[in-house]
Amino acid sequence: MAQGWPCVTGPAREGRRESRSESACPSRSLALLFRPMVLVVVLSGWAWAPVLIQAAELEYEPDVILVIKEKTFHMVKGKVLGEGSPHLAFSLSPGEDITLELRNEDRLPHEFVSPLFTLVEFQFWGKATLVYTYTATGIRVEPGETVALRFELPKGFSGKQFKFWCNVHGKLHDDALQGEIFVVKSKQGTSQ
Repeated sequence: MAQGWPCVTGPAREGRRESRSESACPSRSLALLFRPMVLVVVLSGWAWAPVLIQAAELEYEPDVILVIKEKTFHMVKGKVLGEGSPHLAFSLSPGEDITLELRNEDRLPHEFVSPLFTLVEFQFWGKATLVYTYTATGIRVEPGETVALRFELPKGFSGKQFKFWCNVHGKLHDDALQGEIFVVKSKQGTSQ
């Protein structure tokens, strides 16, 4: 009796078996070669998974970053207007794709709603809940979450003003979780 790995060669229905010493049985020897290589590829893929996930999360560069902290909107990035005002105001340019990032650093969930989002289509990334009111649309952001909103402002919106607020803590006139978005044409440069 021959030693080695038995393998089926030829038509399997015939049940003809040959030992490894009698036949080269290349499919079996290739399988023994490829198994360790597949294992290395799979394991190295798991090592790179956190890096790839982090890169996927940072696929966008926000135009505006708003942080909700201590029941107030704070602007981290963007064109701030009226710095002495009790409510945050910033400007956006019409005809552009806008990415707005919201970070909720409070211990309570907050909403970011505006009549603007009833007039334009928007997408969001992150853990959030869509919110609809009679006059506005937006999202609810849970504590510790970051959400990105992407939308395009039509060119016809130039000169318009849109209020935004937290529908939980910013409904009343004097509440701090309110603000305004001004849609203004950006200066293309100065002529000399």
